[in-house]
Amino acid sequence: MSELIPYAVHYLLDGVRQHFFKLAAGFSDVEAIRSASAHAYPQTGHKIAPCASLETARDKALQLGITQIRWNEAI
Repeated sequence: MSELIPYAVHYLLDGVRQHFFKLAAGFSDVEAIRSASAHAYPQTGHKIAPCASLETARDKALQLGITQIRWNEAI
């Protein structure tokens, strides 16, 4: 069983700072972008596919007004 690690994700949504925490066994830039999209639009179908490339995920996030996505371990 993998240990869950807390991650902090920070991003801008239409220029407004947003952040949240997520527990995961591992994380990546694509996962951060996907998570930011789900956080920004929880009630809609604005989802980024898990198999999306980093470039595709960034392009989709930009279309949704999500920019400057960064993440780090929140220990």
